[in-house]
Formats: sequence, C-alpha cells, structure tokens
Amino acid sequence: MVTAASHAEQIWIPRLPGLRRVRTGMGERSGEVLARLLDADDKPSIVVGTGFCGGLSPDLKAGMIIIGEAIDFQGEEISVDSSLIERARSALGRASLPFRVGKIVTKKNVIKSPPEKDELANGGHIAVDMESGPLARAAREMKMEFLPLRVVLDSRDWRLPFVGDRLDALRSITSPISTLRLIGTVIVSGRAIGRAIAAIAAEFASRREECVA
Repeated sequence: MVTAASHAEQIWIPRLPGLRRVRTGMGERSGEVLARLLDADDKPSIVVGTGFCGGLSPDLKAGMIIIGEAIDFQGEEISVDSSLIERARSALGRASLPFRVGKIVTKKNVIKSPPEKDELANGGHIAVDMESGPLARAAREMKMEFLPLRVVLDSRDWRLPFVGDRLDALRSITSPISTLRLIGTVIVSGRAIGRAIAAIAAEFASRREECVA
C-alpha cells in the first residue's frame, strides 16, 4: 500500500500489480484514514508513505528523494526498521535515483518560510512533512511495517507561496510567477515520486519471488 495526502501527490504513484494507492488527506487525519483501512481490509505487506516534503538541509533541491530513518512527531522519535531502509537504499541505488537518508520531522501546519526551516534543521532533521508521524503511529498500532519515502518540493531557502487552504486560488492569481515556479517544481518532484515508488515496488516484488522460490 502506498499513501499520499493529496490528489496532486497521488497522481504520480504508478499503477502497478499488487500495489494499492490510497489518498489519506493532510495532517493527523492521514493516520486515522490509514487505521480504518488497515482494520477493514486485508493487511498489505508494507505501507509506504509518500508525497512532498520541505527540504531542511541546504543541499536538498526539488526532486531529491528522502528515506526517513526516524520520524520526530509530537515529542516522540519513531524509528524505521533498518532492514526497510537498506532495501530502499538498494532499490533507489540500482535505479540511479538521487536520495538522502535522515530524520523527518512531522508538523501539524505547513512550514513554508526559511526561518522556520532553519529552526527545524537545527534539531538534526533533513526534511519536514505533515503525515509521516500519524501514518507511522497508525501502522505501528496495527503491527504493520512502515517506510516514509518523501520527495523534496521546496528547498530550505524557498518560501512556499501556498499552504493548501481555500485562499490558494487567490494567491495563484496575485502571484503568477510564484505559481509558475511551483507548477514546474511539482512536475519535477512528482516524477521523482513515480520513479521512486516504481523502484521500491520492483524491489519488494523480487524479494517475494525469492521467498516463494
């Protein structure tokens, strides 16, 4: 199962055999949606949480793939299984995709300004999002493996012009240059989501075949 918060993120997830795409909504709601799905349906072999994130390290540009080794959420550090991290590293490496491994911090609001990002970076985090924490907790409660696999949309020095509320349409009209830049960045980062998920899905499919053999 691969989750994404919004339609703008989900559309980049490839349709592959054995892969279920789920849109969870933003923020803490994502964990609640996942919990209901895992409770109602057959459990998948792994849950991969993907989507856009903000880069906190100066060298992270749009399209860089982030493998979360730990998630800082509401004062708790949630570790990610090291074997999942190694499998993700192997898959992305074979696909020649750029990636970084590090700690993700999950916040309840969109972090859009460079000063906010600077503060979070001081805690040793390399990326920020709104869903990895709730998803990781929900997966843990259901005794499911969870892998956060995010893609940088906005770099540390870029002030994100939109925040996902009802005023974004007005902002797009009054800030056409920022809107065009964001569209271009979404395409770059969205394609990276698609390539990353395809590589991870191929890795897990090959491992299943090895186990069956």
